[in-house]
Amino acid sequence: MGKNVPFKKNMIQGGAIILAALVLGICMICTVRTLKSYDDTVKVRGLCEKEVPADRVVWRINYSEKSNSLADLRSTIRRNNDIIVDLLKQAGFSDDEIKVGTANYDDRYTYANNTSQITFRYQANQVVTVFTKNLDLVRKVQQSLETDLVNQNILANSWADYQYLGLNDIKPTMIAESLENARTAADEFAKNSRSRIGKMRTASQGYFEVEDLDENTPQIKKVRVVTTVEYYLK
Repeated sequence: MGKNVPFKKNMIQGGAIILAALVLGICMICTVRTLKSYDDTVKVRGLCEKEVPADRVVWRINYSEKSNSLADLRSTIRRNNDIIVDLLKQAGFSDDEIKVGTANYDDRYTYANNTSQITFRYQANQVVTVFTKNLDLVRKVQQSLETDLVNQNILANSWADYQYLGLNDIKPTMIAESLENARTAADEFAKNSRSRIGKMRTASQGYFEVEDLDENTPQIKKVRVVTTVEYYLK
């Protein structure tokens, strides 16, 4: 009987080793399968677009004058500025909305090879700018201002830059919507591949783009953002 004790002890130890090896093998297989499942991902993009009205316009009125007398030229610029400002005020714009820039004076003799071909030595470029939220007033006055200035012997051209400054107010909802659209795309992919969407692996938000709806309606802006999301697949 004493001789059988070591034998039984060895059998028990051997069985324990085999059992441990079996458990370890099963654990390794499960681990490999789990890690492999993390390799299965899908990367999708979620788009969100909104049309919003512009909330500010920067209207620039530009003109130039020439003269052989610098003093006369400066006097003409002051006169023209006063006329433009008066017309803008009569149209309904306030002093706070009107900004008269500093005129840019140029001596054309300084870069001319032949000064005899230059009729007027001095030239001045001037810009009067209107910053306002009254978009309708700009659109109304812009059509008639240039004609009114011609009647005052001022040849001017103008352009309006319609802007949208409320981007921060709509960012959260647009980001949420783009993420929801990305999730929908991922769900559709998973459905077609007979799998399920798992946790989010990575996400990156694109830049917000604000542009005119089209060339004929610059007062309407199109805001766009694309979010890229990667999900694990189960």
